[in-house]
Amino acid sequence: MRMQLHLVALGPWIAQLVVATFFIVGFIDIYMAMWHTAFRNLHTTQAKRLAYRISLMLLSIGVSAILHFVGYISGVNAMMFHNIGLFVLLFALLDADINFGEYFIRCAAVIIVWAMHHVNDIASIKFFISIGILLFMLIVIRRYHKTINSKFIANFITFLVIALDFWLTLPSESAGIRMNWLVSAEAVGMFLLMTLFTWRQYHITIRNNQISHIAKFDTMTDTKNFTAYQSDIFNGVGIARTNQQPLTLAVFDIDRFKQINDKYGHLAGNIVLTGIANTIQTILHQYSDDYQLYRTGGEEFAMIFPNSTAKEITPVLIHCWREVRNRKFDYNTDEIGVTISMGMSSLHADDESVDDLYKRADDSLYDSKRHGRDTITVDGEEQELLKDTSHMTYAYFVQSIYDTKAGMTHVANELSLRSYDHKNGKWVNPPQVDLDFDTRIKLIEDALINSTCQTIVIALSTAEFLSPKVAKKMIEFRKNVDGPDKLVIELDRLPAIDLLKQTISLYHQSDIMVMLSQIGNNRHFEKVSPALELIDGIKLTLQSLRMIIVASI
Repeated sequence: MRMQLHLVALGPWIAQLVVATFFIVGFIDIYMAMWHTAFRNLHTTQAKRLAYRISLMLLSIGVSAILHFVGYISGVNAMMFHNIGLFVLLFALLDADINFGEYFIRCAAVIIVWAMHHVNDIASIKFFISIGILLFMLIVIRRYHKTINSKFIANFITFLVIALDFWLTLPSESAGIRMNWLVSAEAVGMFLLMTLFTWRQYHITIRNNQISHIAKFDTMTDTKNFTAYQSDIFNGVGIARTNQQPLTLAVFDIDRFKQINDKYGHLAGNIVLTGIANTIQTILHQYSDDYQLYRTGGEEFAMIFPNSTAKEITPVLIHCWREVRNRKFDYNTDEIGVTISMGMSSLHADDESVDDLYKRADDSLYDSKRHGRDTITVDGEEQELLKDTSHMTYAYFVQSIYDTKAGMTHVANELSLRSYDHKNGKWVNPPQVDLDFDTRIKLIEDALINSTCQTIVIALSTAEFLSPKVAKKMIEFRKNVDGPDKLVIELDRLPAIDLLKQTISLYHQSDIMVMLSQIGNNRHFEKVSPALELIDGIKLTLQSLRMIIVASI
């Protein structure tokens, strides 16, 4: 479409400027929120970061493409749409932390737009001069983007040069516009005023993000603070009650932390606090991005586990407790070992307020302290974490798996670890204790010594599944001449999807299968769905099948 476009009257031009400004301000708010998640939120997973980085490119290029298309057909408003479309692309070039590939793609979009506006004189000297200036400015932006972002004069000059280069070098007919110097002056003026408003809005957004972070996060450990905890636990309880879901709260503190400060100094205490927070944050993210850690006091922390029962979270707490216990924190020439005491409880239907839930968890923490510290108590019941196991007897019990469609063919052996209760004279589920993995493999070999079927299914916790040491042992066992014909790992819950991809690839390379043992009442099928293409199957008991059928009715 081709049309005449002369100098727009002052009133319509101001109206266009207002529309452009409001659009740019809204775009920046959305863009910066996504940018913060992609580049500044320390608790964003790698997969989510990548998705947001791709989305940022699609957002800027997609919005610009739509605006330029509308500019071709919009008549008197064409200049405004082309101006906004170009501005959106240039603004995206100033992203901090983007890599060369991302920058190259954005530059390519700018160059394509530039060439489309010069389609009528693309072989002219004026176009080559214009594109040469553009390429030079793209190099300058890449090299000095931090200065351009932070210094107003540098920012204004950069956008001024690009605006002049774009609007003053266009052919007489460009993208549906009949150009003259008055139109160019009008367009450059609008572009520069957009630059002024954008500069202000950009830095207001940055400052608001910083203030919000300070208000919700502990500055030393970079975990959420007590203010964030109060907001999140209140909202979490409301969601749990509305959706009839479980919610679990755990609290813990560092044992004898005052003695660490007195002996080594407060700087050492800060190192311990930060190290423990980082350790537990890492572990929580292995299980779910929904699990959150809060520093609620000096050496006191809380953890909120949405849509999870205390039974499901107990292995997570044991993982945290064990990792902290095994870590040493370096301070000067000293290695500082610490322990933590933990208490946990789940939301009850008769809880009148959040305080009821917190009191039970805090009472359990007090019980852990009263029992000698360095332990976990769940609703008043201490976990047997430090029990002496040297005298205990362990064995793997074998449950045969048959294929009923193939004439009751013996297809696999499922192994369940048990310990012998000498006091009551029976085999029981073992307490939560450390059992050397070499010992477990020896027990597996003993259990299968007389079995003709050498396909085995063995359960691993999430912590064991993600452990490189355990993976190495399992792979060596699988490849050993005396190892099983087939090996299947059974998980009672799936780790975070990015960690699952990484670990399951390692097992698959050694022909080891991975299955999910169950999908219980409180598990979201949408959380399992992304992993279906990675895992090798799901074990469904008859009870689970009944639950699924009832839930679908």
